[in-house]
Amino acid sequence: MGEAGLRRLPSTRRNMEAQNPGFWRKACSAVDGLNLWTARIFGYTSLALTLLVSYEVFCRYFLNSPSDWSTEINQYLLCLMSMLGGGYALLIDQHVRVDIIYRYFSPRQRSIAELATWWLVIFFCLALVIYGGQSAIEALIRNKKSMSLMEYPLWIPFLMIPVGALLLLLQVLARMVRNILTLKTGEDELEDGKSRG
Repeated sequence: MGEAGLRRLPSTRRNMEAQNPGFWRKACSAVDGLNLWTARIFGYTSLALTLLVSYEVFCRYFLNSPSDWSTEINQYLLCLMSMLGGGYALLIDQHVRVDIIYRYFSPRQRSIAELATWWLVIFFCLALVIYGGQSAIEALIRNKKSMSLMEYPLWIPFLMIPVGALLLLLQVLARMVRNILTLKTGEDELEDGKSRG
């Protein structure tokens, strides 16, 4: 089939959806929803962390009997919150950046600036997914455990690294789609994403 024959082929439904901004907005909203759901878990995690620290303080200073397990669990909960929070922080636009010039940019200029830098974040996230995943798999296969009395399986905290990087990567991709839609439509799609946070 020649080039002319290829031009006459009807577009597939997938190609039509890929060109439809509504499809991409829904995909971005799904990623936003996933990171919002993860953030809700942080609320319960921070509550558990607060209760465990309070319990440890009470046992240590009032009963003079510190627990062996509380500090380790607190460390794992803190790792959970810090590793899985990257995607949500990006959703509500709370990552650190130098705003001196950026805040004076138009939505279109901000989109161009962000599109130029997202590739570094994608590279970093992919490295964390790959190498963090390898560490988690190795810890699972070798049955690595913490050196404390609890002998907590280490694959669980190691798994937080690739999962957190994947959540951040998905949010970066959603942000890139919003940047591209801003360039195409001229509407500020970035504000639309932030309003969901």
